[in-house]
Amino acid sequence: MSRRCLKVVLAVLLTVLVALSGCDRGTGGDAGGGTVLPDQEISSFKLTQTSDGRIVWTLSATLALVFEKADRVETTSPRIEFFDEDGELRSTLTARTGLLRQRTSDMEVLGNVVVTSADGTVLETERLLWCELKGKIETDRAVRVTKDGDVMTGTGAEADPDLRNLRILSDFRAYVRSASGELEEEQ
Repeated sequence: MSRRCLKVVLAVLLTVLVALSGCDRGTGGDAGGGTVLPDQEISSFKLTQTSDGRIVWTLSATLALVFEKADRVETTSPRIEFFDEDGELRSTLTARTGLLRQRTSDMEVLGNVVVTSADGTVLETERLLWCELKGKIETDRAVRVTKDGDVMTGTGAEADPDLRNLRILSDFRAYVRSASGELEEEQ
């Protein structure tokens, strides 16, 4: 085979190899940044978690994308309602997006996260985790908690879903309402 013919064959082979290596990038889901298509897409999604016959929480969302192999359900506009042992509503959580791990029932929610407890306490942050095993909500982000008009702020928090056993992890500040209605930092 002549050198010129060999160069043409190698160029064609190289072109074919480059073309074949790019085939998976659109839908293969590899770690190289490809797009993975969901196994299921569900509108008006609702999921109920129970334990010993009682409802622990319900998750509803306008849209859910289910990725079976990756063990995740991505949700749009998730709303989670937490219930106590008697079936009474403990709190309601809303966010822009969410992620549910199907095997563990752990969740992560992001964007404008608001938890409102049955007694009116409100926790606001940008990212929150629900740990099913601990039965706790947690964040490592800035938090603002409002209760009876008073405000607490800080970074990081851990709490029961009803916000009764709430612990702010660092940078804690408390602001109380004065008689005139102004928020004043407590010293």
